[in-house]
Amino acid sequence: MKCCTLAFSFLLLATFATAQAQRPLPTLEAATMVWDTAAGKQLAWNELLDRLAKLDVVFLGETHVDDTTHRVELHVLQELLARRQGKVVLSLEMFERDVQPALDDYLQGRTDEVAFLGRARPWENYHTAYRPLIEAAKAAKIPVVAANFPGSLRRKVAGGKPAIDALSPEQRALMPAEIFPASDAYWERVGRAVRGHMGGGGSGTPEERLYDTQNLWDNAMGDNVAKARAAHPDSIVLHVAGGFHVAYRDGTVAQFVRRSKGSTFAVAQIAPTSALHVVRPERDKEQADFLIYAETLARDINDGTYAVEVPAELRYRLAVPERGDSLPLLVWLPDHSTRAEDAFAFWKHALGDAAAVAVVEPPFPETQDDLAIGGRYVSGDGFRADYGRVQHGLARIVEYVTRRFPGIDPHRIVVAGAGDGGAVVLWTALYGEWLDGDLIAIDPNDLTRLAMEGLPDQPPVVRSLQFLARTVDKERLSAIAADYGKLGTRTSVAGLAAGPEALVDLIRSALMLPIHTVPASTAETTLLVLERDLPRAREWADLYAAQLRQHGIVGHVVTAAAVPAGTAASRIRHLAVGGNGHWPVAAFANGAGLPLAGGPFGGTTVVVLPKGIADADRAAWLEHEQKKVIKQRSMFANIAIASSDGEPSLPTLMEQLKAKGRSRVLIVPAVFCADGPTMRALKEQLGESATGMDVAWLPGLGAALVTGGR
Repeated sequence: MKCCTLAFSFLLLATFATAQAQRPLPTLEAATMVWDTAAGKQLAWNELLDRLAKLDVVFLGETHVDDTTHRVELHVLQELLARRQGKVVLSLEMFERDVQPALDDYLQGRTDEVAFLGRARPWENYHTAYRPLIEAAKAAKIPVVAANFPGSLRRKVAGGKPAIDALSPEQRALMPAEIFPASDAYWERVGRAVRGHMGGGGSGTPEERLYDTQNLWDNAMGDNVAKARAAHPDSIVLHVAGGFHVAYRDGTVAQFVRRSKGSTFAVAQIAPTSALHVVRPERDKEQADFLIYAETLARDINDGTYAVEVPAELRYRLAVPERGDSLPLLVWLPDHSTRAEDAFAFWKHALGDAAAVAVVEPPFPETQDDLAIGGRYVSGDGFRADYGRVQHGLARIVEYVTRRFPGIDPHRIVVAGAGDGGAVVLWTALYGEWLDGDLIAIDPNDLTRLAMEGLPDQPPVVRSLQFLARTVDKERLSAIAADYGKLGTRTSVAGLAAGPEALVDLIRSALMLPIHTVPASTAETTLLVLERDLPRAREWADLYAAQLRQHGIVGHVVTAAAVPAGTAASRIRHLAVGGNGHWPVAAFANGAGLPLAGGPFGGTTVVVLPKGIADADRAAWLEHEQKKVIKQRSMFANIAIASSDGEPSLPTLMEQLKAKGRSRVLIVPAVFCADGPTMRALKEQLGESATGMDVAWLPGLGAALVTGGR
């Protein structure tokens, strides 16, 4: 019996091992697309490889840390070995000329891998990216050329020809016999690529450019490929280098052509892409003879981390009016401190049924000073990937909405954002492949990093880009706008007046909608008076004003001190709850104006009464709790009342709710809008009493009140 049990255990282990087998990667045919730029058509892999195998040299441009790219490189090497009967020379940017002896010793078996790596100064991602190429070359017994310029000499030759003449014969032998200049067009591309980085871009005199690191690299690689071609005339040379060095047949390729007249060659550029269906070969065709688009699946080690591409949602809120056709679409990206739901409500009311509205939810939630949840579009050092994801997401939002809602006019798309959202707009305007709408960036953040990002070779596809300054320095925006203008983007820079009216008029104009008229006399306006002049209170008051405008009421947000003496009471609405505020506590009797805790199975809205609340208002709130008025909003919702200066206190109430088995709560003070210190004091008061509960915070009832226009 024990024998049978043991056998069954081994069977289970074998089954488990099989289940844990490595998941198959997509084939290269599935993960790539090959494009013949001269013919303007897609190629099968075999056809590409057959054509490459007939050449003297193949320049294979890469992105250094993309996993699919490295699979392509190994595949190309293996297939060229097969087609040329092993007559291949592999040339690599990743090794410098002075480590050629170490490379030769390893390939020829005179040293082991540990000794080789100790001498060869391999790149950080050697094991995951380039070791397969070296091992394939070693197995095939083919030469490998360490093609790059030695770093130890770059500093020495910075002094120009006198410094070169002072080199020892051994040092001089490690560099080309002559250094040729690069073209002006090449330096323009370098300047765009290193935009904003001090000391970069090959700036300076022609003599300084001649000995610039970038030019030394290209001269060295072009020279070493030419020497390999001459030394092995019956072989094909496969040179693997960063895509910039070989793009447009410039850089390394141009330096090779100077030194190897009559050799046949082609440039094959491997370009990672988030999805094969979004590539633009018609825009990229000048870059190479063959474009190999590679679907991004994983990144090998870079700055100490690895990464994989995973599916992720970019959420957004959408409102599409039912009336008519030819609706414009506003895609709005709020700043980090603005709740997406507030921005969505504002633009729905501001534009009414004249436009469709999509408001993007930032993918990185962030708790604000007043405990409300805002969000960021990028996080830390991963900002390039984060901006890229949102950029692709914006294109997909527009694609989906215009496809699923035929009443939306695809030629009237405006993508706009403020602060952090404005930064996304700038990134999208620069690197977007498909989003050909009008873009507006209002007080964009992250300008230092954005100003240091490389400029693309292809002109952006956006129709126009507006930079608008409220608090950001206008001259700084103008400097950045100038870079966009150099690429052919139609840009403009202007100031934007404070207040929501100027912003709404701007957006309506961009959407080609009529501008609302404002009464000439302030006597015709309703004054919306704030208890506290807080940024979020202003946002909610502006939202209320936008909602009132739909009913023909023009509201003007002011502080109490700004109310003119003698103003008629009928023109004043105090944005406050209880007391002499616009919203008496009795108005919550049907549950309207009370926010819900949310969640699929509901939760409890905990309303915290402020210190000094009137006895009548306290009694009214307790009556709402007793009658469970919030259940008129949702049968799964509950309401509970806590007191800031009485019982039940917030901690006591939490213990009571836990005893009832309730775990999800939303805590909100019974005011229009509370400030940060008030909210933090409530959280401190809560202490550990809510441990094990799902607690959310909202700094006031204002958002729930004004979205209903009450």
